[in-house]
Amino acid sequence: MNLSFSATSDPPPTRPWIPTASLNESRPSCIFTVMTYNVLSNSYATPKMYGYCPKECLDWEVRGQNLMSEICYYNNDIICLQEVEIEQYDNFFLPNLQSMGYEGVFAQKSRALTMSEPKRRLVDGCAIFWKINKFSLETSKLVEYKALALQGRADSSDMLNRVWSRDNIGLLAVLKTTAAAWTHRPLVELSNIEQLVVVANTHLHWDPKFPDVKTIQSMMLTREIISMVENVRRSFSCHERILKFSDVKVVLCGDFNSLMDSGVFEFLSTGQLPLSHPEFQGFNYTNAIVNMMGGESCGRITHPLNLSSACSPQIMPYTNYAYGFKAMIDYIFYSSSNMVCLGVYGPIPQEWFDMFSVVGCPHPFVPSDHFSVIAAFQLTA
Repeated sequence: MNLSFSATSDPPPTRPWIPTASLNESRPSCIFTVMTYNVLSNSYATPKMYGYCPKECLDWEVRGQNLMSEICYYNNDIICLQEVEIEQYDNFFLPNLQSMGYEGVFAQKSRALTMSEPKRRLVDGCAIFWKINKFSLETSKLVEYKALALQGRADSSDMLNRVWSRDNIGLLAVLKTTAAAWTHRPLVELSNIEQLVVVANTHLHWDPKFPDVKTIQSMMLTREIISMVENVRRSFSCHERILKFSDVKVVLCGDFNSLMDSGVFEFLSTGQLPLSHPEFQGFNYTNAIVNMMGGESCGRITHPLNLSSACSPQIMPYTNYAYGFKAMIDYIFYSSSNMVCLGVYGPIPQEWFDMFSVVGCPHPFVPSDHFSVIAAFQLTA
């Protein structure tokens, strides 16, 4: 089979904007957009891994500029990136985005702590950026699944052997809305201007043979999000006004390496998962999970975040488009009880891939093997 691209091709058509809810114009609003994007680490973008791609489109100088062009085009208020190397963060993403009015935080995968320069600088991680005219940073936190597995092992050798040995991470940033983020008709009260949004970004373990690891990592992340919500709620209430748990908004982004029929998606989107779920594969996790999550209810582990996915395969059939694997594995989850998803960007039309025999990405016009997922949200006062 010839896996090479067509010798000539046109740029893909503009991705369509797909409304999912009506704008509430009766109350003061904060409308913001979110992008999550696995940008493909330079260390992974090799001809051996992507033999179907022209070498020139794997070169970081080319891909980096194409990535930044895409980021600039969509001009989102919050950007969550995965597979960012520290070299790329320090010398490319951060300075470029700072010049466009963003600030950011970054964390590497856990194995970086065991490495010396210069290898450490090639370890990828997660980054969160936000527009400083709409948000200010309250606090941020690295979530190391490896360290949490060690804390919560509860005499489970499976927790140590399977979860502890993976170095995936999550990154949390608590953002506070600014006055400039709000429309003032009708007039927004000062007490409602500063609303808190917990933004979480993660990249879960990749291997399909380890669905148990991914599910436990997602549980670890929800536990840390819940803890962060409680901490900022109490801190905020002490100084200004009383906040309920449900007053704090949550946006959870990432490459979850999980399909919509997975334990990860079921747990995050429904708020519960049975301890007998087949993706635990019979390993001895029950005590560790119950201790970690603070108990169980009728044989199920639950969380109170009320998360929904902003996008679905009906809208976005693929977020990962590589030769031999095409599926939706990247998501934006949001707390649907206190914010509204107004719309999402749809996919590059399949006809373009077919017309130019694009069997997988990266491509000269598509700089990663993933597509960005982009959604717009409304907060009301």
